[in-house]
Amino acid sequence: METFIKEISETKKEISVKIPYEEFDKFVQQATDELIKEVEIKGFRKGQAPKDLAIKNIKQEDILQQAVRLAIKEIYPAIAKENKLEVIGPPEVEVLKLAPANPLELRIKVSVMPKVDLPDYKEIASSVKLEESVVSDEEIEQAFKQLQEAKEKIPPEQKDKIKFDHPAELKKILRQEIQKEKEAIRKGKIRNDILKSISEKCEFEVPEILISVEKRRMMDDIKRNVQQVLKMTFEDYLKKVQKTEKELEDSLTPEVKERIKRIMILGKIQVKENIEASEEELEKEIQGFLNHPANAKVKDQIDQTALRTYLKERIEDEKTLQLLESLATKQLNN
Repeated sequence: METFIKEISETKKEISVKIPYEEFDKFVQQATDELIKEVEIKGFRKGQAPKDLAIKNIKQEDILQQAVRLAIKEIYPAIAKENKLEVIGPPEVEVLKLAPANPLELRIKVSVMPKVDLPDYKEIASSVKLEESVVSDEEIEQAFKQLQEAKEKIPPEQKDKIKFDHPAELKKILRQEIQKEKEAIRKGKIRNDILKSISEKCEFEVPEILISVEKRRMMDDIKRNVQQVLKMTFEDYLKKVQKTEKELEDSLTPEVKERIKRIMILGKIQVKENIEASEEELEKEIQGFLNHPANAKVKDQIDQTALRTYLKERIEDEKTLQLLESLATKQLNN
């Protein structure tokens, strides 16, 4: 078998394949044997007719087409592995030459993961400018005032838990809650700023196939939210934003590309730092998800394999973000 790989782009490869007839004949024989099992001839059980007789009832074209499928199934993974191609999605296969007693010639186009050369992400993370989250006395007084004004609208079962008769203690609780909220916002900003800075110094092409899949997913989310949250049809929504469906989808491209780029950067850092979810961590997350009240009714319908994959990625992403965040917060503590 002869193969030649041509680079169309950083994320697209074209593989030319020529399989000599002597090698391709193996797949022709396999295809013949498979198709014979489906032949029905009067006087014989299905697939039990003599081979010579059964072959006469099979089109040569059908045998060759099945042989091509068998050949691709075997050789394509081997080519990808041998050439260390990190393939994404199914291949696009074009048959260039297919005839009895002749070699098979194919052209296979594949999407591949680009090479991601990370910048010094530790240095970048540690140089991100941070601000302390401080809760002022004015904020506490404002929150306390708003809570008092809303006192009569608060349900009795909730009002009983709020210590209106102990203002000093209530203000202390308010300070803790506001501080917690500010810390969450601050954490999100730190992580976003770090990834943004790393992404700006990390140039690579994002595979088009990943962009297309993510845009379709986002469009489905938009359509669902328009109907469930905004309570309007998608057609009315498009009129409101003054865009066609294609224009709306195209407008998502920059955001989608940046999101995928950051995911790929995180994945590369995980490999470099040997970050993995332990079995104990994973099992804890799985049980927490399955036992959550919101999932009680659909618990038996959840795809366990997909759930495990999703939660494993989430744990590893969180660990990576925590690592980057810790590098940034060091300079604040020093």
